[in-house]
Amino acid sequence: MNDESQHHGPPNFFTMVKNFSSEVVKFAKSGFQYVSPEDYEERLDTCIKCPHVKNPGLRCGLCGCNMELKAKWKTSHCPDNPSRWNDIK
Repeated sequence: MNDESQHHGPPNFFTMVKNFSSEVVKFAKSGFQYVSPEDYEERLDTCIKCPHVKNPGLRCGLCGCNMELKAKWKTSHCPDNPSRWNDIK
């Protein structure tokens, strides 16, 4: 088996909606807290270099979320295991 046959592709539409909705709820419950501009740039740079990225700058291939939004939210975490983002204090 080669690597391409093991790749499962992005989540389906309903999974993406569920994942994004969950992120929005956590973000709202936090009082809409954003990361610093420096942390945002670091997160986004990490996402753009990630092998899971779909349409660079737009979608995470693991959770389906819009990276430009999710990277700004303090409550968000990278869905990869282990996470590719540094913890925000």
